[in-house]
Amino acid sequence: MSGPRILYWVFNYMPQWEAVSKEVASLLQGLDGTVNGTLVSLNTKYLDLHLTGPEKRIPLPHALPLYPFLKPYVARFDINHLFASGGERLLTPMISRYKGVLTLAKDTTSLGSFERNRTALGKMKAIVVQARRDREILRQIGLREELLRVIRPGIPIQPYSEAAGPFTILFASSPLTADDFLSRGVHLILRTSALLPDIRFLLVWRKRHLAKLNQILAEVRPHNVDVVNGLVEDMSSIYNRVHATILPGLEYRSFIPCPRSGLESLAHGKPLLLSHLVALAESVVSSQAGIAFEPTIQGLVGAVQELQRDYPAYQANTQRYIANKFSPATHLALYQRLYQSL
Repeated sequence: MSGPRILYWVFNYMPQWEAVSKEVASLLQGLDGTVNGTLVSLNTKYLDLHLTGPEKRIPLPHALPLYPFLKPYVARFDINHLFASGGERLLTPMISRYKGVLTLAKDTTSLGSFERNRTALGKMKAIVVQARRDREILRQIGLREELLRVIRPGIPIQPYSEAAGPFTILFASSPLTADDFLSRGVHLILRTSALLPDIRFLLVWRKRHLAKLNQILAEVRPHNVDVVNGLVEDMSSIYNRVHATILPGLEYRSFIPCPRSGLESLAHGKPLLLSHLVALAESVVSSQAGIAFEPTIQGLVGAVQELQRDYPAYQANTQRYIANKFSPATHLALYQRLYQSL
């Protein structure tokens, strides 16, 4: 196959579940024939070792013993492209020495990790950001402006289907760990639901920590919360039955820079309710495709009431926002141009 040989690095490659994996999959498929792509996934979720074919999977416990052998393998490729946070410490130093590209597709637990990683970040050939905040952070730690590129994920527009029945809000970003319920806004949704009895909340859950969710539900006893647990093969059917999607993060790190459920909701013509701490908030609000709120119970109540009151005005801007800022064709073209420049 002609074109540069790209080695993609990602943690826990699960395109059926996870937003960053879907973005990597879109590059592997969308640029097939233009670049020669190979994937290495370091996994904490699945412990099977698979080293053949274009998609290699290495359990993270095996990665450390294999680390000395990875360097000559990495050196065989024209470009090494890592999708991670700015604080990733295992792969970033190695990849930065071999025509490394880093896409900041995840957030860090603390800003100190950016600072600790500054030397390795500065050795990258390019750093792709998806949020204005990440670009500002990289500027503040002194990275050269010419290193930084803005490339957003590509999200295809979907047919719009008007939701029937009671006003329904979707939450499809279930916590990765049991300690993330508060940060992700699960408690906020459930406590708020009692004050909005005429609004329905639909939670699509990824199996993990279901017992903790059920425990909270038993305490709060909401009558207007439904849970769909497990992999949903056809998420379009979910977006079609709801009026809006919520991203109620209590911290900047609560969600990745471009949360997939929020973008796919907009692509289906459904507005967003999102905490002002979510990276998308500023652009969504300026495009009038949703409402940002203070992540408090009263803040969420007010935002839901405002969205319900002026729903047609917000709904009309949703798909235009995605087409302008998250075009799949633009996503692929910018990455292709980046690879060619290196």
